[in-house]
Amino acid sequence: MKLLLLSLTLASSPAAREPALVNAAEAVPGLVLDLRYATSRNMVSRQLYPSGARCLLRPKVAQRLAKAQALLAARKLGLKVFDCYRPLSVQQVLWDKVPVRGLVAPPSIGGSNHNRGAAVDASLVGPDGRELPMPTDFDDFTKKARTRSELPDPQARKNRDLLQQVMREVGFSSIPMEWWHFDDPEALSYGSLDLPVAPADL
Repeated sequence: MKLLLLSLTLASSPAAREPALVNAAEAVPGLVLDLRYATSRNMVSRQLYPSGARCLLRPKVAQRLAKAQALLAARKLGLKVFDCYRPLSVQQVLWDKVPVRGLVAPPSIGGSNHNRGAAVDASLVGPDGRELPMPTDFDDFTKKARTRSELPDPQARKNRDLLQQVMREVGFSSIPMEWWHFDDPEALSYGSLDLPVAPADL
């Protein structure tokens, strides 16, 4: 009887329920998707997400992203996202490839804020939906990928700085090593997840 009561208590407690993730493509009008881990154009050169993978985020994170998109829309610009929620098992694959803290977050200590559905990798697009010139491609570990690196291309520097400005204005924070990565301020309040990203599996 005690075991039954314990099971019912755990099942009804907030910690026992899986937190909701929302489809950012539906929550953020005009969002351009380029989910690199659903392709081979990434740091491991192979597809890690199934076809049909979606950009999933915590509801509050998606709302923040929508605010950034609205600010950019006023400039006739928009956001392209490379990665959103990332299953912890995929984080392990990335760590196995590049086991360097500061470049990849180790899964053994909770992984990345991507694993919490509370981080997004993003770039800027113009009115035609094409990505604007940026310092580097996604998943670049050179010095040019750093948030404050000096760049020979003034347009790439201007675009990077505008992206940083808008994302910070709506509350996201950035990291020194990757111009494209943005964390939600409440990221650490969420737990890491290992849920599938394809709609048929959710």
